[in-house]
Amino acid sequence: MPPALTPPNRRRAPGSAPRRYVAGRAITGPQFDDGPLFQLPLMIISPPFLPQNGLTSTDPAKDDPMMDAVDQFELGHHGVYPIAFDRRWHCGTHLAPNDQTEPVRAIADGEVVAYRVSQKAISDGQTKRDGSPDLNSNIGFVLLKHKTDTGERRTITFYSLYMHLLDINNQQRIAPQPTNPPAVGTSSALPAWLLSPTDGVQAGGGKKVYRKDILGYWGHCHGQPHLHFEIFMTEEDFRAWFSQAGHTVQLGEKNPATPASKDYWGHSYFVIPGGEVIVSVPPGQDSSPYFPPLTAGALSAPNKLYVEAYFYKGQRYTRSWIEKNGKLEALTPAPVRDPYADYEYKLYQRATDLYPKCPSAGYELLRFGRVLNTELPTLSRAESRTWIAVTYDAGGAQGYIDISQDAIKKHLGCGLPVLHGLAED
Repeated sequence: MPPALTPPNRRRAPGSAPRRYVAGRAITGPQFDDGPLFQLPLMIISPPFLPQNGLTSTDPAKDDPMMDAVDQFELGHHGVYPIAFDRRWHCGTHLAPNDQTEPVRAIADGEVVAYRVSQKAISDGQTKRDGSPDLNSNIGFVLLKHKTDTGERRTITFYSLYMHLLDINNQQRIAPQPTNPPAVGTSSALPAWLLSPTDGVQAGGGKKVYRKDILGYWGHCHGQPHLHFEIFMTEEDFRAWFSQAGHTVQLGEKNPATPASKDYWGHSYFVIPGGEVIVSVPPGQDSSPYFPPLTAGALSAPNKLYVEAYFYKGQRYTRSWIEKNGKLEALTPAPVRDPYADYEYKLYQRATDLYPKCPSAGYELLRFGRVLNTELPTLSRAESRTWIAVTYDAGGAQGYIDISQDAIKKHLGCGLPVLHGLAED
């Protein structure tokens, strides 16, 4: 395995040590001595607005409160993705916070491709009552290119576009900027190159932008206040990522197989075939504190159980769906916390106790349902058993099932289109 990697373009305090990452999450606890954990470089992505009310949430059903807050900014009467109100394709979305002083921010570290800064707003041809032009549109924009490596050193490239940024005149009125702006932007001030009007569209010229850096303030288009925001890939970059040999993403597949790729991000998903037995306590674990007694049961042979698993604030949460006759039925109206408290906080000790031959492999089994790092010692079938609590019927009954079985398919967050309304009738 390569040494621990520091995510590209991330700024660290001088003298600070690189952080280690597993499946897009930093490992801050003790490290195992039996071998390296599978490590992924990380690009953190955040929304283009970061309102104060999105900073935290005590609701376990809201594992991303910031995105929940920004979702409220989406306008429903125009600029909807992917088809606008006039039935035309619309590749972005229109966002309008309640306060125009809420700055527009870069969603990730990147490089400026092109930009335009205007001194004042323009008219779309409309006039005021006195016959003068109605300056009702803003033409400022920033286009960023983002590039990062994922597991197995694969490169993914995508772009983010921020349109209808406010003109300098109105910007100074609502959010005055310092007279000696920094050359490089920050999370609290615009850079000098975004405070000088340009003569049309300008090439980025190698300028760097970092996540959360202010890019401007949202303006108007045809009198409608909003930011037009979109994320996209070129056709070449899309195919290079999603169709690469050995890493093909099974888009549109109703019955996707467990991928061979080690790339892993987002939540984990498990597809459990009908006929599987659910136990109240795993064999040999009657006195184990890791497995509080639950309810035994079984899945009917024709049905499938889909389970989503993720960690949030030290706890492990799951949601379940059951497929009957090609139709999905949600079994968990809200995420269900694992019966073992502080599951993630105690994951290191759990892996050490349950997988003494190779705790590193156990750690990956507990997180992903499979071992990603092929350089770790191989565990036998019996040594690999990974029992997790799942909800398996409409009454909310929970029991344990061994997800390490080959019959149970393991997927990352984007690998199960069936859970996004694509199940065939």
